[in-house]
Amino acid sequence: MRLRILGTTLLFAAAAAAQDQASTGQSQPNASAANGQAFADPSLLFGGTPGAYVGLAVNNIQGEGSYASTVINTEFNLGPVGLGLSVPLNLLVWNNDQCCLGATTRDSKTYFGLLRRRDWDEPQDYTRFIRYIRYGNKRDPLYVLAGQLWSASIGHGTLVSRYSNSLSLDHPKAGLALDVNTDFAGVETLTDWVGNPSLMAGRAYFRPFGDMPILRGWAIGLSGATDRTAPVGVAGPLQSDSTGNPIVPNQRAIYAAGIDTEFEVLHNSLISLIPYIDFNRIAGAGNGLHFGVLTDVRLPVPFLQLNVSTKLEYRRMQAGYIPEYFDQTYDIGRVQYAVQQGSSVNYVSKYDAAQAAASAGTSFSQGGYYGELAFAFAGLLQIGGLYEDRDGASNGASLGVFASIPAFDTIKASAYYLRKNMKSGFDDAFRLDERSLLAASLAYKVIGPLYFRADFRRQWVLLPGQSQITAVDSFTAGMATFIAF
Repeated sequence: MRLRILGTTLLFAAAAAAQDQASTGQSQPNASAANGQAFADPSLLFGGTPGAYVGLAVNNIQGEGSYASTVINTEFNLGPVGLGLSVPLNLLVWNNDQCCLGATTRDSKTYFGLLRRRDWDEPQDYTRFIRYIRYGNKRDPLYVLAGQLWSASIGHGTLVSRYSNSLSLDHPKAGLALDVNTDFAGVETLTDWVGNPSLMAGRAYFRPFGDMPILRGWAIGLSGATDRTAPVGVAGPLQSDSTGNPIVPNQRAIYAAGIDTEFEVLHNSLISLIPYIDFNRIAGAGNGLHFGVLTDVRLPVPFLQLNVSTKLEYRRMQAGYIPEYFDQTYDIGRVQYAVQQGSSVNYVSKYDAAQAAASAGTSFSQGGYYGELAFAFAGLLQIGGLYEDRDGASNGASLGVFASIPAFDTIKASAYYLRKNMKSGFDDAFRLDERSLLAASLAYKVIGPLYFRADFRRQWVLLPGQSQITAVDSFTAGMATFIAF
């Protein structure tokens, strides 16, 4: 039954389409030379093309009102160096003064009655002007990315998987990823915020046989991650400070570590095949084993250039072990993680949930699985998804789907959906709440270089007077022009 569920999921959803990293500059699993699977940021419709995207739009933020928003994004590439800039200004046009989410008056929401206040009430907000600074690309001898991290992974993604640091509506962060790769050894690192980091992670690997034919495919890695300020003992309603950051009286550093090995069995123009084994420990919670295989198949179909990428994984875990602990939605989950108690869902911190589950015992009694499948059709269409689940966990499943039309000049579209920490099966898979991430973008060429642009984004906030982090939807529509350099 479990295999049938996995097969069905892979046919209709499985993994995120592999994006050309020269275009996105974002992270993928980096344990080998195999193609990784990374959900692309849907807003990067013109990513990888040097130029400027300039325009005006109306931005409706749920519960606040409507803003006139600038659409100013630029991207420069000079050899291995890339720079992405932005000027994101929201000017209040219509105020929803009936809203109960904190501020209600125009003056309480804006500076000078115009500029959205919550966009610029913390020093870190000024990092919005720099989307990224990049040198090289993932798996180059040297790779550096500073700025917004949309999908950053370490190793095979079993411990740190697709972490994103900019999913909060009002609290952007500038993170840092730094990798060094050689034939014999290398390191990859990331941190969520260069100013005052909470999450820091890294992996060092070495190849015992260097670049020796056949045997060079063997690698051994050591990983580590820490949240320096992880919330613990979270109970009852949350409280926030004046800028909407949760006040957590009890914090402590938590640690996780792992060891892994892989062997690249095949690597040629048609197929890459890499089995791997990861063993991870979350200190004070539990241990987990991951047995997986990464594949990337390029089918020689005339005029089609079909690429199929997969990641399949079987897991054995202690009850307190949470796979992909530092995942894409970790910034909310570290504070507010769903646990099933009877017929109701309660929220605790993620580490509290792991420790509570660990009380069930230390045996590797729980099995789990993970599947991704991605298709790329000649660069014209990319689709994919993922599904994971585990035995004996009330909220241990996740579902993700992705689709993109990146290549056409007249129309470009991309959409992304992720549901984390949900019940097994599909009854709970498409419910929009605080465990759902949804983003979509569309650019339609009206005439000449003029595009109609629409974006939908689901992000999270904790406003004064609220006792729970909630999802807020924003919809932006307007006209813009793309000028290639």
